[in-house]
Amino acid sequence: MGSKNSVNGEALNLLKQIGLNQYESRIYTALLTSGSSTAGELAELSNVPRSRVYDVLNSLEKKGFAIVQIGRPVKYVAVSVENAVNQVRSTYEEDYNKKLGFVSKLEKDLRETLAAHLEKRKKPIEMEDVVGVLRGKNSLYGHIKHLIANSEDRILKVTNEQGLLNLEKHCKPAFEKAKKKGVKFKILANIPSLKSAGKIADYVDLRSHRGIEGRFLIKDGQDVVLITSPEDTGLWIKSDYLANALEKLFEHAWEKGKVLSE
Repeated sequence: MGSKNSVNGEALNLLKQIGLNQYESRIYTALLTSGSSTAGELAELSNVPRSRVYDVLNSLEKKGFAIVQIGRPVKYVAVSVENAVNQVRSTYEEDYNKKLGFVSKLEKDLRETLAAHLEKRKKPIEMEDVVGVLRGKNSLYGHIKHLIANSEDRILKVTNEQGLLNLEKHCKPAFEKAKKKGVKFKILANIPSLKSAGKIADYVDLRSHRGIEGRFLIKDGQDVVLITSPEDTGLWIKSDYLANALEKLFEHAWEKGKVLSE
């Protein structure tokens, strides 16, 4: 009995993650185990109040988890797990595509709206020694991804093992795009072997180091991102002077770095 309750509890938790509420999850699992059932039978099997059963079944129908069987009495049958999950996947994909289309249109409209205003500026915005704060992992790695994808020459990076995993998770497409343009990558990381670097090792020259504290990225000798503590906070600095100074420090450590193997 304890094992059954454990399995049911796990199933209910998974159904909750996929988008069903507690009553929907209970009735759906009851349908799966009982086959074709009436609303009254399902109320008893699922411990869902009888007054709520029809509303819950109607919701499950709309979400693609249950089908009504016309007859007397009216009965319900569960849609297979595979088909139900495919329906959820299709709904998510449709919602994602709608949001993506909305954002793309918003970007286009914003560019067109601001274009005339920007052209009227008598003095262009100077980007020398600009400093920006990047708060949160999305903001930080979103900007790093942008810098990598738009690099024309070289990316130098000092990081740790967790930083390499974050680069793989958030920036892999940017590495692929930049590498096709011939951008060179050098990464110093305090790791024991290439295996610790994950798939990022496929795109970069990687060496182990113990001499540089901190984490930073340099793009094309112009942009610097300093990653502070906690790790999901950083400073973006557009400064040739700072970038060149850090590049000299990096190259000195690179020469002393250990070439990694599997």
